[in-house]
Amino acid sequence: MIITQAPVRISFLGGGTDFPQHFEQYGGAVLATAIDRFAYVTIQRFHYQFFDHGLRIAYRKTETPRNASEVDHPAIRACFQKVGIDEGAELHHMADLPARTGLGSSSTFVVAMLQALYSYQGRFCSTEALAREAIDVERNILQETGGYQDQIIAAYGGTCLVRFGHNKKFSVTQLPLTASRIAELQDHMLLMYTGIERDSFSLLKRQVERTANNHEALCQMSQLAEEGAKWLAEGIPIPRFGELLHESWMLKRSLSDVSLPAIDDAYEEGLKAGASGGKLLGAGQGGFLLFIAKPETHERIEAALPGMLPLKVGINAAGSRVIFAQGD
Repeated sequence: MIITQAPVRISFLGGGTDFPQHFEQYGGAVLATAIDRFAYVTIQRFHYQFFDHGLRIAYRKTETPRNASEVDHPAIRACFQKVGIDEGAELHHMADLPARTGLGSSSTFVVAMLQALYSYQGRFCSTEALAREAIDVERNILQETGGYQDQIIAAYGGTCLVRFGHNKKFSVTQLPLTASRIAELQDHMLLMYTGIERDSFSLLKRQVERTANNHEALCQMSQLAEEGAKWLAEGIPIPRFGELLHESWMLKRSLSDVSLPAIDDAYEEGLKAGASGGKLLGAGQGGFLLFIAKPETHERIEAALPGMLPLKVGINAAGSRVIFAQGD
């Protein structure tokens, strides 16, 4: 039995510049952190000879296909076929948070699953290769629209600046944050769940269609990611970092339909209650609002948004890894 764990992420700055439609020509940069909420994948041997099916798979539903080609779930089917497992395995997926919340959960699942499948086969997969394999599954095999940051953060973990360039190259720089700096940033972060779940793929498709008209603004957002990384590493007060997030959010909101009137109103209420800045996480129109605010204002912000659920998280979580391995 193999159990793997991969973290979801919070993207602070630069989201949208990780789309190849932009960074292949202009480059891109994303500042993000892995948080202590995870996707888990368990895989173990299944003695299929005694049954009328070759695989057992459990996620929101349970599947018992004869082989990998009959798996309904597109990502699971693609991963099984990619690594060459056709029968004789049982896979379970669990997650700390639901999908469609703007934290990159679907890509995190793919990363954790690929790590589990390769480990089950006794094959080593480096962190970079794991990220690239997950990108290949989602962007090439499944033809899903989106960027590259989610798979990279899930694989690498930490708090990092990811730079993107020509020929789909990327580099990951982990920020040298002290324990006290990490604690300071965590203490200032407040996530508020809007309760709105949305189809990120249709939103991302519209954003990609508008990329050609938004290159200049996206380049500004890359620069804000670079600046934000320096601010975090150099000890600039966290409330000022919140102001940088606000600047980037106002810029992103002007580019496409990433927000909704109800979300805009909630964000403004958060600012009035004491936040220095923040943003909506993910593709937009739902999921979590992130506020940067002094800890003493958090209760006031929560009271100003009574219809939303607060969530405190830890940052700088470890990347994808095997947390349990036991042979037959």
